[in-house]
Amino acid sequence: MQIQERMKGLGLPLHQLSAKSDKFNETVLRPDEAIAFAQLHMEKVQRLNEMKTKLAKSLSNVNVKTPSLVLESMASDNKWGILSEQQSKLKPVKKEEANYEEKNAQTTPILKKTIEAEPDSSTGPVVDFQDPRLYLKPALRKRRHFDFKQPGEYEKMAKMQRSKAKLEKLQSEIEKAAKQTGISSAVKLAIVTPSGLPETSTGEYIPEVEWWDEVVLGNGKRYENIPSVVDIAPLDRYADTITDLVEHPIQLKPPDEPLQPQYLKASLTKKERKKLRRQNRREAIKEKTEKIRLGLDKPPEPKLKISNLMRVLGTDAIQDPTKMEAVVRKQMAEREQKHIDENRSRKLTREEKASKAIRKVAEDTSLAVHVAVYKVKSLANPAKKFKVLMNAKQLQMTGTIIQLEDINVIIVEGGPKQQKFYKNLMLNRIKWSEEIAGQRHVRKGAQLDEDSQQSNQGKLNECTLVWEGIVQKRAFNGEPRFIQVSNHKQAREVLDKYGVAHYWDLCYATSVLLSDDK
Repeated sequence: MQIQERMKGLGLPLHQLSAKSDKFNETVLRPDEAIAFAQLHMEKVQRLNEMKTKLAKSLSNVNVKTPSLVLESMASDNKWGILSEQQSKLKPVKKEEANYEEKNAQTTPILKKTIEAEPDSSTGPVVDFQDPRLYLKPALRKRRHFDFKQPGEYEKMAKMQRSKAKLEKLQSEIEKAAKQTGISSAVKLAIVTPSGLPETSTGEYIPEVEWWDEVVLGNGKRYENIPSVVDIAPLDRYADTITDLVEHPIQLKPPDEPLQPQYLKASLTKKERKKLRRQNRREAIKEKTEKIRLGLDKPPEPKLKISNLMRVLGTDAIQDPTKMEAVVRKQMAEREQKHIDENRSRKLTREEKASKAIRKVAEDTSLAVHVAVYKVKSLANPAKKFKVLMNAKQLQMTGTIIQLEDINVIIVEGGPKQQKFYKNLMLNRIKWSEEIAGQRHVRKGAQLDEDSQQSNQGKLNECTLVWEGIVQKRAFNGEPRFIQVSNHKQAREVLDKYGVAHYWDLCYATSVLLSDDK
């Protein structure tokens, strides 16, 4: 009972001792084993006694009673007599019992039960020095259970860490910007302001009078104190004009922005085009040979020529060379005719050529139309007059040509490429300065003399670009045509029908200014 109480005080389980005692009853040893076991046990007892004496000498100057060492029975631990620390504290062994076991070790084949010995009186005072707050851990370690991780748990942790790092970075940037702009000092000032001001449900303070109105109203005045002709509340007075709505204008696309995104066409180099042709040819030959191997197509006949006649035909050419030569020449003629037919089939007809030319010249002007206005002194020369009109028609341009005695206005509408070609024609290709204004014919190779150039310097013909720009839609629908007018008023009325009278005003104003300068 004392041993059990002692084990309870040390926090050890009781079933260990009972199990070990049962095991001790059932253990049977041979005499030689019992002798060896007893000798080992006695050596341990002697060592323990020596340690006790050493400790007693070292602690002789200290007024603390050392508890006696506790040893469990020999067979309660294992057959080799190795004692654990907890089992060594369970039961003290007296010297009389040790001597008795040493004497009877040779004659006793069966080990007896350990005699429950009373603990020394020296163990009593130990309780006074024992701290009850200390917890004695049990000898056995707790069993660890499996900890299964759910799928995506570490991904969530990594995501949280990344978001936390991003938030910290953002906060540091905000603090840095606040220090630079002085917002941090304003925030500190707002924190120390008194908090006795009225607030709304959202926590924002709404002053009775705005700070920009305090100068006008004066101290202690409100908006209700403003004198009014009719005694109506301010909200009712301006109910039609002041609302809490914000008008957002509709965002419109630019007029020249295409409906679909435009991508630049990639042009291949000469080497890349050759490489692409080789690859396509190789694939076609490979496909053809595969069909022949599978039996889907017939193998092609050998390509016979006069040069390879004997090598291809062999014995047939030797037996009847005249006949074989006729066969070869027939195949050569068929191949040539086949080549001519294929070229003829690929050749475009007159209608296809016309449509191709139109496709090449035509441009999309649904988003924006490019307009150019030219002014020519004289269109008396029929050759140049024909070039001006026919090139505009061939370029699929719209517009009109107003003819007057001293001023001719050419208005053309089209795409950017069309305008580029027509501008080069009017300003560079046609040599307007080779003739005098009003001259109908100019001989080939004829040039004006220096005297005639000086005498007729102000009468030389010329072409100037008055204005070019972009408009939303076309003003003219048909092809360009000549319109003969007699005066400036009639010319302006003609253009006013199409809504472009300002073109004539611009050309007429520039011509008047030039004449005044001269």
